[in-house]
Amino acid sequence: MKLEILGSYGGNANFYKLTSFLIDDFLALDAGCLTTALNLDRQYQVTDIVISHSHMDHTGSLPYLIDNQFGLTESPLRIWSSPFVLDALRQHIFNDVIWPDFTKLPNESQPCMTLEPMSPLETIHIRHLRITPIPVNHIVPCCAFLVESTLSGAAILYTADTTNTDQIWEIANQKENLKGVIVDCSFPNNMTDLAIASGHMTPQLLAKDLKKLKRPCKIMIYHLKPSFDGKMTQELDDLGLELDYDIQGKVFEFTST
Repeated sequence: MKLEILGSYGGNANFYKLTSFLIDDFLALDAGCLTTALNLDRQYQVTDIVISHSHMDHTGSLPYLIDNQFGLTESPLRIWSSPFVLDALRQHIFNDVIWPDFTKLPNESQPCMTLEPMSPLETIHIRHLRITPIPVNHIVPCCAFLVESTLSGAAILYTADTTNTDQIWEIANQKENLKGVIVDCSFPNNMTDLAIASGHMTPQLLAKDLKKLKRPCKIMIYHLKPSFDGKMTQELDDLGLELDYDIQGKVFEFTST
């Protein structure tokens, strides 16, 4: 399984790209920066996107991606998420006011984009990948994603935006093939109250949650706020854990061995 870190930050500035991960060139996890991180040819290869929650830093490039793909791909772009998120996309983005409703273009019988509902803990199959949404603890309804490859035999867990939570770690511990975890850490330790209130992690909160993970695997940190990048990386180093927070632009290959 190839995991490409297109954008790994919780804020937008020069170099700091918003959250998007690409698996095996065709499946995107969230859509913060798909059109700024991928050239047009690679954008055309994206056939499916799973969206963790409705916030702009995870959905913001969707309108531009479908606009770039319009009329140039064989099948409609499929957007997968919870009914709450899909309703938010319909009402607030693809509403013919902010952006055209591409679920009706060029016509309703042959749209260039479809919105596909997901249910918590119900696995969907997209080609050789199995994706299971797992509810997490954020300020709006949000799901983590467990992604398993039937080709490589490997699995990765993307926590999405969350503060301390339990179910994702319980499920992760059941997966012998778990090879990587992408986990939220957004604020420095002196902003713990804000982190909890907004549904995010600090380094100290992260350390508490990682104790629940009983399987050895690569831990990748995402969603650092650019304004606190230096302070947070020092606090993450101070934990004394094997964490990779310098992940943007990197490509990881995961196998079952």
